[in-house]
Amino acid sequence: MSDAPDMPEDDALAAEYVLRLLDGPDARAFEARLAREPALAERVRAWEASFAGMADDVAEVAPPAGVKASVMRKITGTPAPPAPWWRRWGLAGGLAAAMLAAIILVTPVLRSPDFDPIYHASLASPDGALRIEAGFAPEGSRLKVQRPEGDPRPGRALELWLIADGVDAPISLGVLPDARETILVLDAATVPLVGGATLAVSDEPPGGSPTGQPTGEVLAAAPLEDI
Repeated sequence: MSDAPDMPEDDALAAEYVLRLLDGPDARAFEARLAREPALAERVRAWEASFAGMADDVAEVAPPAGVKASVMRKITGTPAPPAPWWRRWGLAGGLAAAMLAAIILVTPVLRSPDFDPIYHASLASPDGALRIEAGFAPEGSRLKVQRPEGDPRPGRALELWLIADGVDAPISLGVLPDARETILVLDAATVPLVGGATLAVSDEPPGGSPTGQPTGEVLAAAPLEDI
């Protein structure tokens, strides 16, 4: 007989939630508890960190083809180089695998009793210093943005962009505030473009781009995918 103690029920539930093993009524009941139980939310964050560490043992995974090329083509108006985007961003194979696995394994706590997203994007800079989670819920045309890691460079701002098929230029969704979590309400013309679009974040002057288009470095980009 093993002398190891059983895992507390709440700890097990938190792990299952992070791995998206809870669904339907169980997931909704757990999310309702997260909103009122800080200790339970802390267990979710602990499991997120724990599972992210497993990325070191994951074999290299190919990212979605063409994501970076599409972003750069729309932003600069010129074709992106043919090399895979993770190599153009200077990522060695092992680091690319770790980052991609972490994105797959870490489930952001974007859902809440009053927010049920249908699209999700995980943006991360190549060095991991900046990480943004975003979810779009059609009710209220809301985009919830969480920034677990990273801040603007001194004297600069982070601006969020939507890059959609059939649209010639990126659409500014606004400058991200200092708060780690914010809700952006998209206008009626932008909402139909969200499905299948790409989110990108760029380094801009205070107050955002003066031209209405990205003027600084594109720090991270990721597709909005069905949840």
